[in-house]
Amino acid sequence: MKVAIALLLWLFCAPAFAEGITRAAPSIDVQGIVEGDVALAGGSLYVEAEIAGDLVLAGGAIGVGAATKVSRNAYIIGHTLSVAGDYAQRVWLTGDAVVADLAARGDVKIAASGPVRLGPHTKIGGTLTIWSPEPPIVDATAQIAGGIVHNPGSIADALEALMGVVGRILRWVFWFAIGFVALGLALLAPGFTHACAATIRAQPFAALFWGIGLGVGVPLVALLAGFTLVGLPLAATLILMLICAAGLGFLISGAALGGLIASGPSRLRLLLALAIGLAALLASSHIPMAGGWIVALAYLLGLGAFARETTRRMRAP
Repeated sequence: MKVAIALLLWLFCAPAFAEGITRAAPSIDVQGIVEGDVALAGGSLYVEAEIAGDLVLAGGAIGVGAATKVSRNAYIIGHTLSVAGDYAQRVWLTGDAVVADLAARGDVKIAASGPVRLGPHTKIGGTLTIWSPEPPIVDATAQIAGGIVHNPGSIADALEALMGVVGRILRWVFWFAIGFVALGLALLAPGFTHACAATIRAQPFAALFWGIGLGVGVPLVALLAGFTLVGLPLAATLILMLICAAGLGFLISGAALGGLIASGPSRLRLLLALAIGLAALLASSHIPMAGGWIVALAYLLGLGAFARETTRRMRAP
């Protein structure tokens, strides 16, 4: 697994480090002066050099000597890390066991599944953030200007927390976009939106049948088209159109639900119905077990009503 990660990191980094040293081998030793970036991947890596750019290392046993000077950032991932030297900007260290005895003007972040030790020459100008099961062992003479933030967990816990924050942001972006499009529907297409909502209330099973057909049929067609190079653009276009239509369908379901209270084709009544319906759907989405099914049903009903009304209007003389 470590070798696979190292090789992937090296492959992604290689094009960006053409002016420096980019190398992959079982054992690599870099010393001297490098006028550029250094990107290495291998089983055993050792660096003791003056580097004018970034330092990127991925491997098994990794050592960075005390004479090392890095003009920019350092990103190091491996099994066991022993890192010293001087770093002008930020440092990221990820490994099973990490020993750091370095100087860095920026922040230092360490993620480890095992012990973390900071030596007597540690001097950090920013904040030291550590993810590890146990508290780090810090030498009494170590200097850390921004203090130490210890998160009792591994890098997986850190990524999980990050994804949680990203998920919350995306949910807010989603509802903002839904509100923006809802305003557009109410102002620009009140008649069409009202007709789609009326279809859901009058013929819910027909709308659901259309929605399921499109929800299953379009991805199937896209999958079959994606097997050929020529069909890839068609597949991507179909999926994008389905996503957009499903988003509109969700709004239409909201209008249908809110229309039970505030019905009518006028823009003001439609906007009020959308607000009531979307608020109800948002509240329903938080119901344990049933919330996801309610949202899925809203997507399918609205998608079916949208397709049915669009087809009817296209066939009309």
